[in-house]
Amino acid sequence: MYKVKCLNPISDSGLDLLNENYIITEDMDAEAILVRSADMNKMEIPSCLLISSRDIVGGVNWAQANKDEPEIAKLVEKGKGAFVGPELLGKKLGVIGLGAIGALVATCATKLGMQVIGYDPYITVSNAWCISEKVKRALSIDEIYEECDYITLHLPLLPETKNTICKETIAKMKDGVRILNFSRDTLVNDDNMLEALTSGKIAKYVTDFPNAKTINFPNTIAIPHLGASTPESEDNCAFMAVNQIMDYMENGNIINSVNYPECNMGVCQKPGRIGILHKNVPNMISQFATILGDANLNIAEMTNKSKKDWAYALIDTECPISADTVATISAVNGVVKARVFNKN
Repeated sequence: MYKVKCLNPISDSGLDLLNENYIITEDMDAEAILVRSADMNKMEIPSCLLISSRDIVGGVNWAQANKDEPEIAKLVEKGKGAFVGPELLGKKLGVIGLGAIGALVATCATKLGMQVIGYDPYITVSNAWCISEKVKRALSIDEIYEECDYITLHLPLLPETKNTICKETIAKMKDGVRILNFSRDTLVNDDNMLEALTSGKIAKYVTDFPNAKTINFPNTIAIPHLGASTPESEDNCAFMAVNQIMDYMENGNIINSVNYPECNMGVCQKPGRIGILHKNVPNMISQFATILGDANLNIAEMTNKSKKDWAYALIDTECPISADTVATISAVNGVVKARVFNKN
């Protein structure tokens, strides 16, 4: 029986996917946690381009302010010049982060006639298949900073991604660059952004994470975080989260993890499968293979994926894996956790 803890209200349409092997619990000693939005860092857990180019928002506000004018049609022709901006056609867009959303943005931008450069050192195979062949791969993030007219951020907030846009990176950018941030506010250094907006180095900043500072910035469009604010998204998020939790609990597959790489070997079809979370250091796989060989277990299939300091191995064997073998693998220096998954 797997225990699941919900940190936020999760749509019943998703929770209904859980079968009799799962139970919702209020305790933190759960095998899985479902969360939509919460700061888990301090928890004790046991063992859009168009609005940045043209002043669409200003134009809408102007039209509303003059809606009662009898000669509004004539006023529009005279007043629209105040909201002009550069065309997207032919401009260069840099997409930093090519996950599910970044990949869609990159592909859509090519259809607007933009030159698109994408940067993501950890792009998954499934996301790469979704990206238009017209999207150029940046070998370094500096290519984005130095070449692009527009830069859009689609990154998770990690210690190494905080202040991705800062004084040093802004200095590498073109004059008049336009920045779009639909990921997290602290990916951008607010003080450095204000300085660049004031000087004109950055022509426009779009963020859907407004705070007490950015809401008052010049040349800034601050909108509420609306990406998931639809009736459908509640159900879609629940479906996705529950299915991915079940896939991990039953098969060991990792999809859409922030800290670990994507690793998917499908439904477990062999008598034995073990998933091993471990440090990304040399000689780990050979040690696992030796231990399994000493236990007279033949490896049918295996994969190992890494992401920075961490890695994850999935190994299928022709025979069931004993608790003693799991304990031996768990004792290897550098192994965080080893878990057996049973054939469905």
